[in-house]
Amino acid sequence: MPPKQRITREMILETSFSMYCREGMENVNARSVAKALNCSTQPIFSYFTGMDELKNALESKAWMLFNDMLSAALEEEQPMRACALAYYRFSVEQPHLFRSLFLTRRNKQERQAIGMSGEVNARLADIVSAKEGVDVEQARKKCLMARIYVHGLASLEAMDLLGVKQEDAEAMIEEAMKDVDAT
Repeated sequence: MPPKQRITREMILETSFSMYCREGMENVNARSVAKALNCSTQPIFSYFTGMDELKNALESKAWMLFNDMLSAALEEEQPMRACALAYYRFSVEQPHLFRSLFLTRRNKQERQAIGMSGEVNARLADIVSAKEGVDVEQARKKCLMARIYVHGLASLEAMDLLGVKQEDAEAMIEEAMKDVDAT
């Protein structure tokens, strides 16, 4: 009878995800994960058909983390403001994940494989429409304007190019959300 594996799929995912958060996806490879787990690469390839499958699982996990954060923001009194701030804060708190999710070119099939969807954006537009009494198309336009502005700030932050303190950037977002709300 072969010896029982002491490394589990979950251990591989958690260790890899921790590395992804700290060092970026480019530093997650079979050898680095095995070294962190103090094992050979064999357990990794017994649970995953290859590194692409593991990396897809990690990106799905990152997307779920981001989606959960935005979903919580949708429940706030001012959901567009809360989503904008949450989006920016994600770039501050998880710059490697942000760059991987939002600054990497992907085709439609790749976006679907890791769970990227417009579900949160659609829900936000519906909420803005209901709360502000505007039609959904107008709400989508407001959400798009806010997203473009905040994405710019968040992208610069994630690339360490923004050059302003977090509280100043958040104040800029607050001010911009007032302008978007006024349109």
